[in-house]
Amino acid sequence: MSSSYYVLCLSHDPAILSTEHITPGDAADTIRAGRELHPGCDLVIEEVSGGPIEIGCSPAETRNAGPRCHHRDVEWTEVEWLRLLSRAHTSTDPKVVDALRQGRFTCWPPDRLHRLRGSLGIEDEVRERP
Repeated sequence: MSSSYYVLCLSHDPAILSTEHITPGDAADTIRAGRELHPGCDLVIEEVSGGPIEIGCSPAETRNAGPRCHHRDVEWTEVEWLRLLSRAHTSTDPKVVDALRQGRFTCWPPDRLHRLRGSLGIEDEVRERP
C-alpha cells in the first residue's frame, strides 16, 4: 500500500487538513510555499498508509509559526512515539517528568501534540479522562 502525505495546519485546535500530496517532497514544497496557503500558520506533514504512520516537522525556516526547531530538513517522527510522548507530558511519575526535562523534544511541545490528537488516535482517550 502506498502512502499519501497531508499538510496539516497546527495553528488550529484540533489540527486541520490543508492539502494532499503523493510524495513527501511535494508536501515539503507546499510548506515552503505555505505563506500563500496558511499565512502565519504552523504546518507539518502527516504520512498516511491505512492510518497515520509518521509526522514530519518542517524546518523552522520554512514555517511561519510553531516551535523553533534546529533541523534543516523535514524531521520525521513515528506516530507511536508521538503517542508515548503525549502521554508522558501528562504523567505525574517523577521519573517520567525528569526524563522529559532532560530530553530534547523541541519539535513536540504538549500544545502541538494536543492539536495532533486526532492523527495520534488519542482523541477518544482525552474524552474519557475525567
